[in-house]
Amino acid sequence: MIVGLATFFSRSAVTAFVPAELPIVIHYGLNDSHSRSWVRENDDGVVGICYFQRFAGNYTDGTLLYRTIAPNGSEHIDSVTTGTRMEKSVLLYDSLSEPHIFMARSNEFDQIIEHYFRRDTGQWQSDTIMHFYGEGGKFIYEMSAEPGPDYSFHLLVLKTRSDIDSDDFMDAWINSFLYHVTNATGNWQKELIQNYDMAFTYDMYIKTSCRQDIKVDRDGYVHVTFAEQIYGGTYPSRLLYATNKTGTWQIEVALNYEPGSTDDAGWFPSLCFDTNDVPYIACDYIDRVPTYSAYLWKLLLLKRIGDGSWTSEVVATQSDGYSGGDGTQFTGGLAHLVFDRSNTPHIVFSDIASTHWPIRNQCVNVGNIRYAVRAGATWDIRTIYRQPLPTGFYNATEMLELCLNIPKRTDTMRVIGVELVVTGEYEYTTSLLEFAWGVPCCTGTTGNVNAEGIVDLADLSALVSYLTGGGYVLPCPAEANINVTGIVDLSDLTALVSYLTVGTYVLPPCPQESLTP
Repeated sequence: MIVGLATFFSRSAVTAFVPAELPIVIHYGLNDSHSRSWVRENDDGVVGICYFQRFAGNYTDGTLLYRTIAPNGSEHIDSVTTGTRMEKSVLLYDSLSEPHIFMARSNEFDQIIEHYFRRDTGQWQSDTIMHFYGEGGKFIYEMSAEPGPDYSFHLLVLKTRSDIDSDDFMDAWINSFLYHVTNATGNWQKELIQNYDMAFTYDMYIKTSCRQDIKVDRDGYVHVTFAEQIYGGTYPSRLLYATNKTGTWQIEVALNYEPGSTDDAGWFPSLCFDTNDVPYIACDYIDRVPTYSAYLWKLLLLKRIGDGSWTSEVVATQSDGYSGGDGTQFTGGLAHLVFDRSNTPHIVFSDIASTHWPIRNQCVNVGNIRYAVRAGATWDIRTIYRQPLPTGFYNATEMLELCLNIPKRTDTMRVIGVELVVTGEYEYTTSLLEFAWGVPCCTGTTGNVNAEGIVDLADLSALVSYLTGGGYVLPCPAEANINVTGIVDLSDLTALVSYLTVGTYVLPPCPQESLTP
């Protein structure tokens, strides 16, 4: 999003906003859900993307698009519908790998969530799954989505008292409401998770933000994370985590600010489970001086080790060629955390260019695409896309959204994002970026024939179906080549049976491949 603001302010010095003196104009990106839920892979290995393409010369009207990338690399773009302000959308898939797009709309009287889906004819249809009628505020600001293990749909909806991108944006973060919306019981229902003050990010300070995330574990329990502003005093913020595993929402602090500081703990949170359903969060910690200017912006990885207990490790503290006048110690924006099948964490993120312009007021630009993967006890970090240094808050090339897709059934990893090129307060262009590189589909040891969970009887059934002509398509032939010898044949079946029954066979390591961005 881009804000046109006549004057910059230091946040610590501003407590009110006078519309008559400070006209505000907001332009939006291709997807403004403030989530990573607009890019997703289905069970057939197809990567889907939902976004809003505005008509030429028009900032409000356009087409909601559904774009797909097949495992063979072929692409298709489908027009879902046309309309006004349709940039707040998320994507989910059902058990048949059919897409479902959920879009939020808000006005003074009602805030609704619309559901777009395809019938057997291939035509898109829609229904309205939820009316809020002003409950929790007049605006749906953020929306994230996640499927359950039974292909139920779960939405995390953040409501604010007014549009953050409006004349009330200085105070719209106060008294926010976070809802869980789901059809898991058969009918669409909503429940309140928390009424709180959400973490604020003012549009004259940063153009992109993300305050929440949602995941559903293998047992169908929901886990969420969200950032809370501490109202009063020094105005620090902290990161909260909540789950409904006990039947009611239990909330705890995942990352706290340093006592007595103005620090922000937990910007850009990305929640993910490892292969054992242990929650992890990638997020930022921002060290600030008492007058609120940031002097260090670092990327962290949090791990939940028990109720109310989290560990933290530093992933990155330095930018790589995208920085501002305040130095290079700013990085970690737009983080997206994903674990692969071998339980290795991967994170994509952007650098931060922090500069005090004009004169004393700090603003940040978010740029570059960087990729981090754990390599033993350290992190292997690479820059996969570089952007030129910004020369002003409204004269910059930046990243607005960033998503990482680690394949389930293909050998291609993808990073998809939205690039923003700003040439003036009201002048900008946005475009989709995609970066893809090969990754070994076999990770760890062989044996995970169906590319799901652990090596078990389901893998044996899949291998039998493949070898007997049952029509099963191997998602990763290297995993099915149990003995890592020749082609996939009966000797591999014998080896897998031995491993699962007698227990004497030791699964060999996957063949070594060197495929990197």
